[in-house]
Amino acid sequence: MMGDLKKRSNFARVVNYVNNPKKARLIDSKDVRLDDNTTIAKSMQGQADDKPGRKLKNPVYHISLDFAHEDAPKLTDALMVEIAREYMRRMGITNTQYIVCRHTDREHQHLHIVANRVDNDGNTISDSNDNVRNVKVCKALTREYGLHFSNGKMNVKRDRLRGKDKVKYQIYDAVKAALPHCNCWSDLCDRLAKQGIGVNFKYNRNEGKIIGVSFTKNEISFSGSRIDRSMSFYKLDKLFGSHIAEGMEWQPRVPDNGFDGRTSPTMQGMAKESHAAGTFIEQPPSAGAETDSNGCSLAESCSNIVQVTIGALMELCVQPHQAKVSSGGGGGGNESGWGENDNNKNRHKPRKMRR
Repeated sequence: MMGDLKKRSNFARVVNYVNNPKKARLIDSKDVRLDDNTTIAKSMQGQADDKPGRKLKNPVYHISLDFAHEDAPKLTDALMVEIAREYMRRMGITNTQYIVCRHTDREHQHLHIVANRVDNDGNTISDSNDNVRNVKVCKALTREYGLHFSNGKMNVKRDRLRGKDKVKYQIYDAVKAALPHCNCWSDLCDRLAKQGIGVNFKYNRNEGKIIGVSFTKNEISFSGSRIDRSMSFYKLDKLFGSHIAEGMEWQPRVPDNGFDGRTSPTMQGMAKESHAAGTFIEQPPSAGAETDSNGCSLAESCSNIVQVTIGALMELCVQPHQAKVSSGGGGGGNESGWGENDNNKNRHKPRKMRR
């Protein structure tokens, strides 16, 4: 079961859509006159207008609960009413007017709830974190009633999408179609590039590790987890076995550990070389974000979070059995670039006390 919760301003418009006799039937209601849709809307609007003090801009709760195809045989009107009431109770939508209508215009079973955000005592029903609570309540009810978790994104009508939502689903579909043919990150990036989709990785230079991935199309970007939980960096990286390309895997950063010619180069050293070569792409602060004198977002406090392309990440990987070897043989010097740097040397010198 999945829930979609919206707040609207016009009762009449929502009621006419939800209680359309051509595609729906009323299965439950409370504290409203049911003569017709006009009467329903007027009784709800009247209660919202009688609210003491400042009037609500969006007094209408419009909620749809969608069920998986597998649940159709068990979804009687009585069970749908029970689920709708329990959903409203857990969401704090109580002591108020509402109607519940069962729709028959789609293949999957679903219902719509129209509820008044001004309760019967003139109080406003809190909408604090209602989108987060909506997800939690739907998951809990799905488990408790023995329902199936529907594949929501597959049921979305792509031709009805516009703007950012349209781009988001285009990226989702492209990644979903590409994954079965990809064995590593570079495979995925190559396939998406052919469809005009760019891939950038969020890299934390302080910790020496990748912490996120984002996808961009038509200058609109989404983090992987915002597109779908299965497309977060950690989920995809686990799927690829931490391989960025065939034969190339991540090398974790080893703090304060110089390369001596006998071990693999550290992520720390590679990051320094790559950054010096200008392979990093600094992440600009988001629009409207406060910045300090250096142009860094105050939210990140110049935390050395940068975006890198797949090409830059290739330089941050270790090819097994192809580790760089110091020209000095023993790795005692700094000419190879992997030895102890000046900062590490100074670390062992005694510090002078300031007066």
